[in-house]
Amino acid sequence: MTIRLSAAALAVLSAVSAFAVAAETQGEALIVTATRQPSRAQDLLASVDTLDREQIERAGQSSLLELLARQPGIQMSDNGGPGKTSGLYMRGTNANHTILFIDGVRVGSVTAGQAALESLPLSHIERIEILRGPASALYGADAVGGVIQIFTKRGEGPLQLEAFAGAGSKATRDVLGGISGATGPWSYALRLSQYETEGVSARKGPYPTRKFWHDYDPALDADKDGFRATSLGGNLGYSFNKDHSLALNFLRIDARNWYDGGGFNSVGGADVGNDAVVESLALESRNRLAAGWLSTLRVARSKDESEGFRNTNHFNSEQNQVLWQHDVDLPLGRAMLAYEYLDQKVDSSTTYTVQARHINAWMAGWSGSLGNHLFQANLRQDENSQFGDKLTYLLSYGYRITPALRAGVSLGTSFKAPTLNDLYYVDSGGNHGDPNLKPEEGRNREISLRYEVAGTRLSAVYFDNRVDNLIQWGALAPDYVYVPLQTDNARLKGWELGYAGALGEYELSASIDLLNARNEDTGKDLIRRARQAARFGISRQVGALSLGGEWQLAGKRYADVANTDPLPGYGLVNLFGHYQLNRDWRIEARANNVFDRDYELARGYNTWGASVFVGLRYLPR
Repeated sequence: MTIRLSAAALAVLSAVSAFAVAAETQGEALIVTATRQPSRAQDLLASVDTLDREQIERAGQSSLLELLARQPGIQMSDNGGPGKTSGLYMRGTNANHTILFIDGVRVGSVTAGQAALESLPLSHIERIEILRGPASALYGADAVGGVIQIFTKRGEGPLQLEAFAGAGSKATRDVLGGISGATGPWSYALRLSQYETEGVSARKGPYPTRKFWHDYDPALDADKDGFRATSLGGNLGYSFNKDHSLALNFLRIDARNWYDGGGFNSVGGADVGNDAVVESLALESRNRLAAGWLSTLRVARSKDESEGFRNTNHFNSEQNQVLWQHDVDLPLGRAMLAYEYLDQKVDSSTTYTVQARHINAWMAGWSGSLGNHLFQANLRQDENSQFGDKLTYLLSYGYRITPALRAGVSLGTSFKAPTLNDLYYVDSGGNHGDPNLKPEEGRNREISLRYEVAGTRLSAVYFDNRVDNLIQWGALAPDYVYVPLQTDNARLKGWELGYAGALGEYELSASIDLLNARNEDTGKDLIRRARQAARFGISRQVGALSLGGEWQLAGKRYADVANTDPLPGYGLVNLFGHYQLNRDWRIEARANNVFDRDYELARGYNTWGASVFVGLRYLPR
C-alpha cells in the first residue's frame, strides 16, 4: 500500500492558519508529564496527547499497545498477539527509547531496556499521558523518543463500586471489580481484574529468506498461543491537612504467555512460554512547605520478571528509586528543582558481566509565560556508575499569535546507555551483545503550530532528531546470528499533523504522520518504521447510544536493516458502540479489523484477524 499525504499535510497546515481567530481557550485539563508539574494543556509547548477513561473503555478487547499505536507519532511491532513480545516506535526511535511510568514510578526491564507493555491491562488505567520528543532533560536516560505515563484510580467522594465483564473472539474474557472512595482524611481505591484469551498462533511462517534454527514448523507452531494476566492495584491516601498528605500506590500483574518455539527449548515439541510479573510500589509524601512551595518525596520500587515455564531461562529486573522534587512559584513562572536516584539490578540465567548500576541525577526547570510569550527550560545532570556523567537540556519558546493560536520552537538533547542485553547478552544460538558499544546520543529540533478553541484542536509539528550511535539488532550472514549494530549517524525527521473537533452532531479526529527514519551512513530506512501513517475517527451520540469508527493506515516498512525484506502497508477499520441502559449500567461493544485484513507487524508473526468484543459495565454515577 502506498499512501501519498503531501497534499493532505499542506491542507492541514492551511487549515491551522485559517482558524487563527481570537477566542478564549476552553477547558482546564492539567498535564503533568510535559514539565513534571501540573500545567494547562493550552500553556504547553511540548507535543502531548492524553487518553481519559472514556477513551480507554472504547478500546474493548484491544491491548494497551494497540491503543497507543492509534495515537499520533507512534507505530508498533507485535510478535503474535496479546502478551507476545512487542514494541512501540515513537517518532521513529527504537522500542527501548520510550520510558514508561506508572503513577510516577519508572517501570521496565533492565536487560531489554523497555517496559513489558504487552502485559499491562487497560482495566487499571484511568488516564494516559503521551509525551513525544526527547525528554532526557526531564526524565534521564532512555527518553530519546518520549515518555508514556499511566495514572491509576484515585479514591474520592462516597464509596463507589464498579464491575465489568466482557467476552469476545478468540475466547477472550475480561473481568474487573473495584471499590473507591474517601472518608474523613482517608482516601482509597482497589481494583482486581483478569484478562484471558486463547489468541492465535504466534508464528505464521514460513521464513523463505532465513536459514537458522527457529524456522517455522507447522507441526509444532500451528496451534493457538494464549495469554492470561491477573492484576491487583490500588491507592491508599491520608491527608494530615490541606498542605500535607501521604499516599501509597501499588500495582501488580501476574501473567502467563504461550508462544511458538518450533520445538526449540520445548518438552516433546510443546509450546514454550513464560510467566511474567510487573510490579510498581511507591510511598509518596507531598508537603506545602510555604506559600507557593510544594515538596514531593517519593520512594519506590518496580519489578519486571520473566521466567520460562518449560525451560530454565529467567530475567528478573528490579529498579529502586528515590525522588525529591521542589516546585516553587516565582514572580515569573515556576521553578522545579529535584534530585533523583535510580538503582538497577538484574538476576538472570544469562551471565551478565555487569549485573547492577546506579544513577544519581540533579535537575532544574523553569516554565511559564510573560504576556504572549511562553517558555520552558530544563537541565539535567546524570551520573551513571557505568558510563559516567551526561548533561542534557531542553529549551522551548512559544508565542501566542492569538488567544487560540500559538507557535513554538524547541531544542533538546537526549541519551541512552546501552542495555545489559546490548552489552553482554549471549545465548546458545550464538546471538550476542557487544561490550564496546557507546551510549546513544540525540539532538532534536522542533517547530510547531497549534490551535485550540471551543473543543476544536489543530496541530502541525515538524521534528528533526539526529541520533549518534543508534543501536539496531540484526542477523549477520553467513551464520545469521543476531548482534547489535551501531549506526554512527541516524536521522529521524518528519511531520505530525492532527485535528480534533465537531461537525454538527459528529465528533471527528484525524492524524497524519510523515516519517523519514534513516541510517544516514547507508541510506537505508530503520526497520519496522513506516514512512506514512494516518488515523481517522468519527463518533456520534444519539440519546443513550454512542457509535463510532476508526480507520487506521500504515505504509510499507522493512523487516531487515538491509531493506531487502519489505512488510506491505495495510488499512484497518474498527467500530465501537456503547449503550447506556440506565444511570449505572452500560453495554459496550467493539469490532476490530472488521474487513479481516491480513497484515504483519513483524516478519513471520501473526496478527489477529476480525474480532468482536461485548461487555457489561456497572459504574454508579
